[in-house]
Amino acid sequence: MPEVRPGSAAVVVNGARQLVVEGQPLTDLLVGLGLRPGSVVVERNGEALTPSEASTVRLADGDVLEIVRAVAGG
Repeated sequence: MPEVRPGSAAVVVNGARQLVVEGQPLTDLLVGLGLRPGSVVVERNGEALTPSEASTVRLADGDVLEIVRAVAGG
């Protein structure tokens, strides 16, 4: 696994460890993963985020994220 270096942060995204820039906006991570921020539900460190909360989150070392796509249908 890559070592965490100054200015970077190790986060866990859906069970996989990933290095990001310390303080990176969550929305940038989502876009980098090919996701539209408004089309997913994000849980950070066990707490579900509203879309407005998610847009203000900055990632920190040790954050654990669960990202789920919202699917409509019946």
